[in-house]
Amino acid sequence: MTLARRISLIAAAAAFALAAGVALAADTSPYEEKSLLASDGTLYLVRSGSAADLGISGGFSPSDRMIEWSLRKQDGTVQQGLIPDTVNGDLKHDLQLAYDEPTRSLVLLWNEDLTVLNVLRFGIFRDGAWSVANLLPNLGFAHAYNPQMLLSHQIVTLQDDAGNPVTQTQTLLSVIWWEQAQYAQARYAPIFLDGDTNAGDVQVYDLPALVGGGGPASATHPAGSYMFPSLQTEGIGGAILASFADLGSDKHYVVRITYPTNLGKPGPTNATWLRRRIPVVGVASDGPISDEVPVVIASVRTVIGASYRPTLVWNTDNAVAYTHFDGKAWSSATIPLTDSMTYDRALALVQEMATRN
Repeated sequence: MTLARRISLIAAAAAFALAAGVALAADTSPYEEKSLLASDGTLYLVRSGSAADLGISGGFSPSDRMIEWSLRKQDGTVQQGLIPDTVNGDLKHDLQLAYDEPTRSLVLLWNEDLTVLNVLRFGIFRDGAWSVANLLPNLGFAHAYNPQMLLSHQIVTLQDDAGNPVTQTQTLLSVIWWEQAQYAQARYAPIFLDGDTNAGDVQVYDLPALVGGGGPASATHPAGSYMFPSLQTEGIGGAILASFADLGSDKHYVVRITYPTNLGKPGPTNATWLRRRIPVVGVASDGPISDEVPVVIASVRTVIGASYRPTLVWNTDNAVAYTHFDGKAWSSATIPLTDSMTYDRALALVQEMATRN
């Protein structure tokens, strides 16, 4: 992000953030690390923190914050370095890693605080180099919460120069998050990890707008009922299911997100080819927003069942709790934890129930 862009964002948000008392960095650990093992045995590690936290010197101030990456291959080869454009004073947290085998791409998603607001950033490591970009926020006082990313694959057909059909596998990285800006809403970004796209080609969508909604909140609900949008794959067909609340229409949606699969011959005169990156969104189910989730919770999971009905799941100190939408209303229950009913077992039971409904 350029200095001019950062200054403009900070200036736009300063009045709101100071009045609201926003101080995200105060509650966030300054050091964080994530690791990932690829199928070929390569071990990837990323660490975020200050130069002092990471033990890095050589021209950096001890308070400079950055993200370091490293990899170790099966033959003992080690590589490491700093991810480009991450050395500054901004706090970087909520690291998430994913690896796509077909394109040999390592993806890192993180949240970066810019003094009084924050943005989502991501980097793609492929062919020995990183490309880094922002998932740009809407106008207003942008804060991104609870990002989630999902890898999926889709079979597409196109034509070669001779007009013969060619089948390819397309890799899609979907990112969803809740954003507090001019409007509070769920947002979605598709990132295509094939050869003709890069980190700077990402379009961000307001999910309520894709179903004809959006706008200011029409009612008040517990934050846990709407601040945790989620993604899951529908199956081998490649469709993405997104679950989110639209505060403007006061509805909870489950939508199917697909992309064109019969692309024809690549080129600027082929309308289908030009639209291949634009999501096709259809409403699979909708209903009222649940008021059953507590106001203050650490995390809420969503499981979308066979009938496209969502189940919201969270844990308490002594139970796993959930609320399920049956097509008409939400109903809630808990599974108390005991010596025999562990958290993992209770969660598996809820997921099994939610999946078949």
